[in-house]
Order: sequence, then C-alpha cells, then structure tokens
Amino acid sequence: MIQKLFRILFFFIISINVVEAESRKIVAIVNNEPITWYEFQARKKMIVALNNVKNSDNDSSIDRQISQTALNSLIDDELMRQHAIKVGAKISDSELNDAILSIEERNKMPKGHLINFFKSKGVDINSFKSQIKSELIKSNILSYMSKSVTISPKEIDYLILSNNVKNVKLSLKVFTSKDKSEKTINKMQTLQKNLKRSNSIKDSMYKDFADLAVIEGNLSSLDNQLQTIIKDLDKGSVSSIFESSEGFKLVLVCSKIVDHMSDEENSYVINFLTNKKMSQQAKKFFSDMRKRAYIQIMLAI
Repeated sequence: MIQKLFRILFFFIISINVVEAESRKIVAIVNNEPITWYEFQARKKMIVALNNVKNSDNDSSIDRQISQTALNSLIDDELMRQHAIKVGAKISDSELNDAILSIEERNKMPKGHLINFFKSKGVDINSFKSQIKSELIKSNILSYMSKSVTISPKEIDYLILSNNVKNVKLSLKVFTSKDKSEKTINKMQTLQKNLKRSNSIKDSMYKDFADLAVIEGNLSSLDNQLQTIIKDLDKGSVSSIFESSEGFKLVLVCSKIVDHMSDEENSYVINFLTNKKMSQQAKKFFSDMRKRAYIQIMLAI
C-alpha cells in the first residue's frame, strides 16, 4: 500500500515538473531577453477572450493566426519595455491604472470590469497589463515625435489643392518667350536664376526675348497646365521652364492665399498633416527598432 502511494506521489511530482518545465520553455529571444511558453499561451488566451473567438483549437488556420498575433505582440511588448529602460521612461502603476480606467470609461464599462472579465476567462492579468504598458510607451514615443513635426505653408497648400479646392487667390508674373530658339531658352534659364536671387524685376532682365503678363485672380481661372504647376510652388517661388503653344514659360508666384478658410478648417488641415507625418515617422521608427534588434523565434507556427 505504501509502495503504491509512493508511486502515485512520484508520478504526481514528475507531472508537476513536466508542466513547470513546459511553461518555462522559451519560444523567442529578443535582445537576449526570453519570451516563455507560459507568456505566449497567456497572450493567446487574452486575444481569444477579447475577440470572443469560438473553438479556435479546432480550426488550425485561426489558431495559427492567433499564435502569430500573440507572438508579434509579445515581441513588441519586449522591445517597448527595453526602450523604456534605455531612455528612463518607466510606466508607473498609477499611469497603468489610469489607462485601464480610461479604456473602461470610453467603452462605458464599470470600474474594474476589464480585470474581472479577464479573470473570469482564466487570462493572466499580467499579460493584459504588459500590453497596456507597451501601448503607453508607444504613446509617449509619439508624443515626443510630435514636438519635432513641423508643417510648412507649402504642405498645407498642396493638400488643399490636391483635393480640388479652387478658392485660392493668386498673383503671378508669367514670362513667355518670343520664340523657341536655343538662344532664347538659354536666356530663359538665366532669367530663372536671377528671379530666385532678386525681388525686383527690371525690364532689362527679359524684354529682348520674353513678354511679361501679370495674372491676379482665382486658381480656377487658370488653365490646367498652370494649375498643376502652381500646386507645387510657394509664395516667392519660381517654376521650372515649361513649353506651351505660345512659347517657353516661366512663372513667379508673388502671392498665394487660400480664400475663405476658417481657423477651424486651417486647424483641421494642420492636425491632419501632423498626424500623417507622425504616422510615417512612427512606422519607420518601430520598423527600424525591429531591424536593429536581435530576434530569434524558436516556435514553429
């Protein structure tokens, strides 16, 4: 009887050790920091719970997709954690709790609902908190990036014009060559260089080879060729020399004002461009972070 109990106890201890060893199995290494099988399984459980996935174990394609998502998110978490340590930007418990509360409030959930929800699904709360910390670190990175983002008047004009907004008031000086000889094109090139250096235009700069027309009006009144050229030019800019049926042309933009644009519309355009530029910078930043990192995946998905 004692011998039988000993064998049962022995196998029980062995089983516990096997399970513990399995949970500590490493599925990936990120810059010499391990991601364990336990963390991987916990993240998969969290994804299944959040997305209300049914019977994922019975569908290999869904399980593979969840596994890949779980592994990628854990790698991102570890990269964010290491970055925060490097720059001294640790996320406090207070910030973490405020972030969870904010999620609950945005989704009209009672306080503590998320934690209780994951507990009811058997999800390790630390996996959820780890991902929230990662998102907070990303948010801090984006906030820091936003301070260096500048939007030029040219970028604002280009966005407005590319969306076919025609209420733009212009003052242009358009030089048109009197013929299309090689000698004339050379003189037009010299004029182009001089226009960039000087605010004053003298007759002697163009009279013998080109005519000058001053155009003041709305963008919509111009022909399509001129509209396309003006889109890329700021106030005070000079166009490239281009050919028309009348001769070679050169345009100097004296003024360019978007008419009837409210402060609210202007703020919207600036915010849109800032977010777009930040998104591009962030995408490159996080992509470069991954490229620089040593990532070894031991798990076949």
